[in-house]
Amino acid sequence: MSEEIKDDNDVQSDDGNQEHEQTEEIIPQVSLNGEEEHEPAQEIIPQVSINGEEENEPTLATPNGRETPSPTLSMSDVFIDKQNDSLPISTENNTQQLLQVISEKSNKEASSAILNTLVDGDFDLDKNYIIQNPKNLSELFSMFNEISPSLQAEILSVLIGIMRKSERNLLVCVDANIYNKVFELLNDIENDVVANLLVDILTVLTSLTINVNELKLLLRYLKTENKIWKKHSVKLLNIFHHLPYRHGPDEFFNFPGRNNSGLVLPPIKTWPYQNGFTITTWFRIDPVANSVIEKEKPYLYWFCTSKGHGYTAHFVGNCLVISYSKLKEKSFQHCIQYEFKSREWYMITFAHQYQRWSKSSVQCHINGQLVSTAYFPWSIESGELFDKCYIGCTPEHNDLTSFSGQLSTFYLFSIYLEPMIVQGLYKLGPAYKNQFKFEHESAHILSEGQRKAMYDGKLMNSIVFNYNPIACEEKLVLQAGPKSNVSHFVHNAHAQMLSNVRSVVTHSIYSTLHSIGGIQVIFPLFDQLDHQQMNGTITYNVCSVLLLTLCELIERSYTIQHQMLSSKGFLTIGYYLEKV
Repeated sequence: MSEEIKDDNDVQSDDGNQEHEQTEEIIPQVSLNGEEEHEPAQEIIPQVSINGEEENEPTLATPNGRETPSPTLSMSDVFIDKQNDSLPISTENNTQQLLQVISEKSNKEASSAILNTLVDGDFDLDKNYIIQNPKNLSELFSMFNEISPSLQAEILSVLIGIMRKSERNLLVCVDANIYNKVFELLNDIENDVVANLLVDILTVLTSLTINVNELKLLLRYLKTENKIWKKHSVKLLNIFHHLPYRHGPDEFFNFPGRNNSGLVLPPIKTWPYQNGFTITTWFRIDPVANSVIEKEKPYLYWFCTSKGHGYTAHFVGNCLVISYSKLKEKSFQHCIQYEFKSREWYMITFAHQYQRWSKSSVQCHINGQLVSTAYFPWSIESGELFDKCYIGCTPEHNDLTSFSGQLSTFYLFSIYLEPMIVQGLYKLGPAYKNQFKFEHESAHILSEGQRKAMYDGKLMNSIVFNYNPIACEEKLVLQAGPKSNVSHFVHNAHAQMLSNVRSVVTHSIYSTLHSIGGIQVIFPLFDQLDHQQMNGTITYNVCSVLLLTLCELIERSYTIQHQMLSSKGFLTIGYYLEKV
């Protein structure tokens, strides 16, 4: 069972109005002769202790173990050239042979050839950009210093673009240990444009995760020697700009949208309908490359009997459609008038209210707000066994109906939830995965009325199932609801991940700082404000970057606020500033 060091007081919620970078902004323009600055993305950081002792913490933990990629071809096995040249490469000295091949080509042709080996085909920024071969990506960085700066810049700019475009590419880069490799390269890079792009790579990676070893490596690299900053180390301070901004949960299920991609639930013997029921989860769409909207119908969930009677929700383009069916002649569909954007987290809640003598209804909430209500005149109760229950796919498990993206904790409640409670669930944020048992866990987030309504025991006792990415053993997803609750399942309530799904545990800067001693570990950087760079100049914006980062961290974390006070942080910073 995976264990994470987290602070229960830091329940972070997404701001529904916060805008994310659009695809059009994904690829930075590179000019080797210019001094154009690059917007740092968000980063990831390797696994080395500050004292030089390597720790055995995985860069990205998975409760079910690291995803073992399907057998892939290396650069020596696959080299697809857009010019259809025959380029046989032996398994021996394949890196040198690849270098020899690309040395005879223009930068554009060489870049295309290398990118083709990463995606197992003809690379295309719109249709084929998902990295399939982590091994080839690792080999690319191993030979990085042996290719020209202009080719380095061209490859890095495209790589940054596809990392920003897809969470799956970020996961592949973590699996390939790119973070450590970038730090190894920084000391040898002379070209400022390439150095800026490498820093951008780190910034994008740390937007997903930064664990203890990675943060230690960053801080160790930022430590000056003889009052001189290491090469390009001042550029790394830009990473701090983005560390405080955390969008989404630290843990999630990753669905690649391929065959055998979904969660399989055990049979449900009695569906909760008498008091209504509510389905809620956080999700993010990560669209499949080269998808055909007319053919694809990815399902968020499928809760049905063997005859196909039950409840489903599927996407048509960027819209979500909920469906209900009892008999062949009785079916109901409702399209939610809301356009979901790719790569943004949303909380979706369907609150079903059953009326015996009048029309039943379903209320659709997005990010805690009611967006539509649908009525249907017939009862949807069923005494049949719900033995076809899936999250993220259908019984066929094929790629056309499989969800592509990420899901956080998935709840089913055996009661209809009032809008006030739904708003409270949204305030708890995508990271919440508990049982609504302890009121103090959200005392600083919820209103008095919401706390009373959510922690009086009724909500906890109504949990039919709670599947979250932390409660996993190998491919088994444990039912994390209270054991004392009435069971609605035929046997045990544990679900199973199909082969292409993985549960991912990342590390935010907040939990990582807490693990290595708190916010005070960055205080020594204030003692280096007047230290020179290798060319003898002094960078005067170091102080502003550090102070801005500190302010953002304090604003977003009660734990860091407490650490600043208990460690006399303001007094310490003042002392360092006085010395400069």
